[in-house]
Amino acid sequence: MKFKYLVQIFTKKLQTKFNFESEKEVDSIDIVHKHIIDFLGKNDINWEPNDLQYSSTVNDFYITYEEVKDGPRQDGVVREENTVRV
Repeated sequence: MKFKYLVQIFTKKLQTKFNFESEKEVDSIDIVHKHIIDFLGKNDINWEPNDLQYSSTVNDFYITYEEVKDGPRQDGVVREENTVRV
């Protein structure tokens, strides 16, 4: 079974995202490092403006990753919506 992941990279002014597949479940950021480095080595990265305003004195960027049902579709988050509403 292949696992699909969405990785998002945010800087204070720019952001980008990409998908990758893995044969095993990612349980550590160390597994994601290789994919991030491979992605950042490409010349065709589509950087977009980052409208999210945050201020940090420690980091100028942050990275998130999440498993998705369908890697190319970025709205396919693994969690299913619960039909019961309160």
